[in-house]
Amino acid sequence: MKLYFRKTLIIFMLLFFSSSFADDDRTGFLYNLRELKEISDIIDLIQDRYVENSDAKKAKEKKEENKNKENKAEEKKEEIKEINKKTLMQGAIKGIIESLDDPHSSYFTKKELKEFQEDIKGKYVGVGMVIQKKVNEPLIVVSPIEDGPAYKAGIKPRDKITEIDGNSVYSLTSEESVKKLKGQKDTVVKVTVYREINNTTKVFELKREEIELKYVKHKMLENNIGYLRLTQFGTDVHKDIEKALEDLQKSGMKALIFDLRSNPGGELTQSIKIASMFLKNGKIVSTRPKKGEEVFFDREGKYYGDFPLVILINGGSASASEIVSGALKDHKRAVLVGEKTFGKGSVQTLIPLPDGDGIKITTAKYYTPKGISINGTGIEPDVKVEDKDYYLISEGSITNVDEQEEKNNKKERIKEIKGEKAAEEVDTHKDIQLEVGKGVLKGMLLKGNK
Repeated sequence: MKLYFRKTLIIFMLLFFSSSFADDDRTGFLYNLRELKEISDIIDLIQDRYVENSDAKKAKEKKEENKNKENKAEEKKEEIKEINKKTLMQGAIKGIIESLDDPHSSYFTKKELKEFQEDIKGKYVGVGMVIQKKVNEPLIVVSPIEDGPAYKAGIKPRDKITEIDGNSVYSLTSEESVKKLKGQKDTVVKVTVYREINNTTKVFELKREEIELKYVKHKMLENNIGYLRLTQFGTDVHKDIEKALEDLQKSGMKALIFDLRSNPGGELTQSIKIASMFLKNGKIVSTRPKKGEEVFFDREGKYYGDFPLVILINGGSASASEIVSGALKDHKRAVLVGEKTFGKGSVQTLIPLPDGDGIKITTAKYYTPKGISINGTGIEPDVKVEDKDYYLISEGSITNVDEQEEKNNKKERIKEIKGEKAAEEVDTHKDIQLEVGKGVLKGMLLKGNK
């Protein structure tokens, strides 16, 4: 009802302003009719499909925190923003989405939509670097991405980029720096790099390439226990999971630890495909939209066997991570070790708009095979093991960077957050959740997977 009155009020105001300022045909009602209809259609769509979302108090707080940071960064810019009809239109739509008070619903401009889709697909055109930027400081290279242009050119972790194409980076924000490094495929960008270890400055010419981020890492631990880590449910990531499982099984894997800690989720279809690999039959998840019947998703694809399985979870495991964890817990297929998950039990749909912009709104809530909603509550582990230090040092969404350098950079982050003493303890820190997981599997192997 509130949305209906809000819609009526917005249309009335737009009609009023359209006629009030109708000095000529370009600002009159007929000229604005398409924009008015688009706003009206968006409100109708939200009314019809939006499911009220109460699952993300933490996500809302995080979003507000990021918004405050962005506002502070904007305050430091002395920039005159051009106001035109497109800007006003975008502002109106953005205001409608924000009025939903849902941290998972968003409005994207055409450019933002492209960047969002690149993140999900795990591909973008650039020079292949994870960077860090502070106000009035140079860009710090956290890690060059393996086989990317920066990696092949010899750029190292902790190198400092002072200029991009001859222009200083000191006054740029992190987002502005990233935009300058990205660009069209096969174009060249020049970066001036200062290397503190030998006090040298060098200009690198980097040809932009399509960078593919890796979200999967695997290795064999002692006692033929496989370790598989997934950092995000990106597009077609199930193919990498399949390859990793096949590689581990060829190497004699007898049991598996599947690490979903700090995995924020991603595509629903990928969670279904990946959970199916560990289940012989049964349901994976169901979704309940605002209108219509509940939709059930059964397992699909290849089954990889009934080996002992532990899933590691924590407070950063959300969305698709919770679908997989919830399904395997309900079917008693895996033992969950770690901490309670985030509790994001809602489905978002990305809807493109006619002008290339897009909106992402919550359209359904999902339920585990037993009909349990984890919306706002999360999934409890079978074996609770708290390890807040691991949560701090495990942030990040890509795996194709040098492990030792990644560890060094995590130490730097810990140093900023908890001090130098805590940073030094990273070298001797024992991943207790992983150790407990290994212990559970060793016991299951001794007891014949019971």
